[in-house]
Amino acid sequence: MIIYGSMAIEIDQSGKIEQLDTTTVVACANDVSSVICIKASEKRLLFVRLHTSLVKKTDRLAVIFAVLVFLLLRTLKKLPSTIVLDEEYTGKDATVCETLEKLLLRHQKGKWNGSIRVQQIGKHSPAHLLAWDYHRKGKKRKDIVKVSVADIMRLWQ
Repeated sequence: MIIYGSMAIEIDQSGKIEQLDTTTVVACANDVSSVICIKASEKRLLFVRLHTSLVKKTDRLAVIFAVLVFLLLRTLKKLPSTIVLDEEYTGKDATVCETLEKLLLRHQKGKWNGSIRVQQIGKHSPAHLLAWDYHRKGKKRKDIVKVSVADIMRLWQ
């Protein structure tokens, strides 16, 4: 279980989820930092598996992004009180926030009372720089957590 913390973090991604020819990297930074990635081959498998999903096709990218953010947050020792997400899927902010909040509440047994905001965090944000750096040099980095289709599907149920 993640311990509730008083910090705030920013989260950004590099390599869009829907780009099936590149790895997607999701990173958080500020008081703490962490990075996860999902390879292009895993994303292609994921889209095949989700073809018959009950989640509306128009919401799938936003839901996948929220799941990846949750998997990133699980790598932290303390859950931040404020989560600031870079706006990745315009018009789907509510879907991202709702999905992420449901996952956090389920994981924390209903005891998470932090806040989630979606905004443009900018190119100079530590989270953006970290995600971009890992995306560019990903194969050389040893400290990145790799996400699989199985990791995502366990949360999709």
